[in-house]
Amino acid sequence: MTALPASLAPSPWPDTRRFRHPAAGAGALPDWWPDNQQPLIYVSFGSVIGHLPEAEGVFRCALEAASRLPARVLLTVGRALDIACLGEIPTNTRVEPWVAQRHVLPTAEIVVCHGGSGTTFGALAAGVPLVICPLFADQAANGRLVENAGAGVLVAGRALSPGDLRGLGPDDVAPLRAAIEHVLRQPAYRHAAQAVAGELAATPTLDHVVDSLLAGR
Repeated sequence: MTALPASLAPSPWPDTRRFRHPAAGAGALPDWWPDNQQPLIYVSFGSVIGHLPEAEGVFRCALEAASRLPARVLLTVGRALDIACLGEIPTNTRVEPWVAQRHVLPTAEIVVCHGGSGTTFGALAAGVPLVICPLFADQAANGRLVENAGAGVLVAGRALSPGDLRGLGPDDVAPLRAAIEHVLRQPAYRHAAQAVAGELAATPTLDHVVDSLLAGR
């Protein structure tokens, strides 16, 4: 059983049951950028990084990379980080501790994240392309799957091993910005992400798959 669609992870097993999690209802963001219709870049590194010493460097790098682009930027940092430590926030950028993904993804042009399963699956289910900048755990593997499917890119030089933990610093600003600009310029990434979204929407729910297994089908 797997939640990964076939386009991301073809299976060698003759009986592979794929499932999806029920989609949450869509929501809407507050109008933090009045009269600004530029693309929305959503940047999130999940709920764990804010508790780690690397957090401040990660978020400073993301701000430097995304906030200089002609776009609206929403950065969520988690509830463990004091937003004041990031210094002056650019006018096109909104920093929040947390925002429900269902409020962001319907209008996001691109998602920048570390490749954690929650943000990655949420973006793909919404048909939003990704820029993945892995920091630890399975994130580099998730990034490679997304990149191979054409639904986003893995930031250059971030091919981490599972046991690695690598923060972000000044040298990472340029590669991250270049990856964001590249995905924004190329409609093919959104088309591929939308194809994955259609594939996920057609997959049965977990309850349906479990019922089928219990019934011996």
